[in-house]
Amino acid sequence: MSRDLALAPLRQRLENWGNASRGAYDPVDAARITKAWQTLHIRHRDMLRMVYLWHAPREVVCRRLRIPRRPAQCFELELAAAQAALARALEGASPDRGGG
Repeated sequence: MSRDLALAPLRQRLENWGNASRGAYDPVDAARITKAWQTLHIRHRDMLRMVYLWHAPREVVCRRLRIPRRPAQCFELELAAAQAALARALEGASPDRGGG
């Protein structure tokens, strides 16, 4: 299953990562996400932690990270930046790329 999940969209992989303490999940892919997550800038780590692990509401995330609550695109842009940073970290650390 972990090989299938490694090819899944990043959002699905992050949801799997967030389920690690809640029930059924793929531990191999969650470990890959965690390893890449640890290399991120603290702001990106905090954003992903609050959204996917804590399932914090947008208002809480905005308040804690000092993101303007309006317009809502501010939150979306910050989340997209964190996801993009994680995607880059995963691409750089992927052992499956290029021959395996």
